[in-house]
Amino acid sequence: MTPVPSAEAPRAAGTAGAAAEKRGRPGEKSAVSITNETLVTDPSKGKLTTTTRSAAPVKPSAADAPPSRTIASEMPFDESAPAPAASEEEAKWRAAARNARERVETLKLRITQFEGEEAKLQSDFYAWDDGQYRDGVIKPAWDRKKAELEEARKGLAEAEKELADLPEKARKAGALPGWLRE
Repeated sequence: MTPVPSAEAPRAAGTAGAAAEKRGRPGEKSAVSITNETLVTDPSKGKLTTTTRSAAPVKPSAADAPPSRTIASEMPFDESAPAPAASEEEAKWRAAARNARERVETLKLRITQFEGEEAKLQSDFYAWDDGQYRDGVIKPAWDRKKAELEEARKGLAEAEKELADLPEKARKAGALPGWLRE
């Protein structure tokens, strides 16, 4: 059923008109005008807070500051000092962790691909009627794919072991644990 507007229903132009009709005051504007003066004097409408800027900024004295704190901008900067090596070490360990994770993911994808290709070759081998083609073409390709799949599985086992051993190697080298996280 489709709703049909009745002849009695007033039609509003847009969302604002619909809201005004719902309130029962079509086309009627509010009697209250909001200005800075009404905001400051009428608490029901809100408050406006103003401040004046002082002529001279107030600087904290040395007596007000705690004695054990020094401001970093007041400390001298030695331009001849070498850059900290920690960031280089961090970058090295982050890259090693990222590479180890990527290697594991790549090998998993290759294994999935090789399994699909190996299953197709197996299916072709048993489905092909021509024995000479089957034994001369499909069987050697199937054997090569089996060997590739076995190599990929060995590589995955090694990559997973390296990834599992990486946190211990990093800890012994003094790397922080967060450097190895993604």
